[in-house]
Amino acid sequence: MSIRGNLYYRIIVGGLFLSLVIPGRAGVADIPEGKKVFSGRCASCHSVTKDLTGPALKNVDQRHTEEWIIRFVHGSQSVIKSGDAAAVQLFEKFNKTIMPDHPDLSTADIQNILAYIKDESAKLANAPVNHNVPGNPKPYTGKSSVLHQIVYLDIAGEHRPLDISNPLIIIALGGAIIILVLTLVMVVRVNDFAEKQKNRYS
Repeated sequence: MSIRGNLYYRIIVGGLFLSLVIPGRAGVADIPEGKKVFSGRCASCHSVTKDLTGPALKNVDQRHTEEWIIRFVHGSQSVIKSGDAAAVQLFEKFNKTIMPDHPDLSTADIQNILAYIKDESAKLANAPVNHNVPGNPKPYTGKSSVLHQIVYLDIAGEHRPLDISNPLIIIALGGAIIILVLTLVMVVRVNDFAEKQKNRYS
């Protein structure tokens, strides 16, 4: 092999090596870069976990193809006007809010964003579920009885503590107190009437 041929060989091998070991090369997505772009471009209207101005993006890669997502990010209205069913449905669901076009984002930029979303989605899927959180108090697990069902207002048997922030609970408790007071008043009046009748005929 000539010196020139040997040099070309080394350049090709070296290039292949760098494409494999350097992050961001050869289609390897960059999650930190994706997070950075997401925070700057997407976070004002999108969250991974919940709907905002636009839909929650958790597992978005399972609902749409990468090619579809890239087209939608580059020009959402073009995809909608093409009659794409998924795009039209999203547009209708979110009150026909127009998503800004991002034609300056490269395919690699969008792939990085997707990699970040996939990573966050996986973290959420693997996160332990905490059942004992505010708004979801730990159910009573002791011996069940009619008294527990009355106190916890839970005939189904989970017996969760009353949620006093729920207006229906407040209305139910208020109604129960009013009924109790009226019942006591009626009992007292009936007893008074019975006593008067007794005195009248004695």
